[in-house]
Amino acid sequence: MTTDRMSAPAWLAEFTANAAETFVTAYYGASDAPQRIKLLPSLYLPNSSISWNGNPISGSTQYAQWLDAQPGSQHEIQSFDCHALGPFDAYDQNEAPSLLLTVSGTVAHYTPESLATPTSNAPKSATSTGTSSRRKFDADAPIETYPRVFSQSFVLINGAGTNAEGGVPFVWMPQNKGPKKSETRTVAKYFIQADCFRFVG
Repeated sequence: MTTDRMSAPAWLAEFTANAAETFVTAYYGASDAPQRIKLLPSLYLPNSSISWNGNPISGSTQYAQWLDAQPGSQHEIQSFDCHALGPFDAYDQNEAPSLLLTVSGTVAHYTPESLATPTSNAPKSATSTGTSSRRKFDADAPIETYPRVFSQSFVLINGAGTNAEGGVPFVWMPQNKGPKKSETRTVAKYFIQADCFRFVG
């Protein structure tokens, strides 16, 4: 039997490849931007599960507080791999599936000595004030750490059609050919449901 629609495997392969590239470009562009504190938290959900090199972070609010205390970064992406997650209708090209995305590359951090957090031998409870020690982003500061290899995995869910603000918008038009081929347009707005970052070198 023939059909004018793309087969499910072909559609999913094309969709996930394009969605992954769109998300990777947006996410790491925001990560390395001076405005990252405003950009990155909007890609997470209030209840997102986050692990940064073994340190648990709960939701977008806590992530924003954590991010505000971190030095600036410079990522170099080497590869990424993406797969659709079910259940969903694999033949419905108007339904954007959830995605499992794995990214690997290197990252270096800006750590100017003038902005480094002073060390103390006092117990943590004695020095804690409830606010983070901010190391502000300085695009002109030298990168004082060698790039480290990292691996990062995301579970992305589509929030299109909800009132949630933020996310990474994705509009997809399959490369259908021929007068009988329909031009299916899928609109998604991907949010990070889970994020696991780990240094591997």
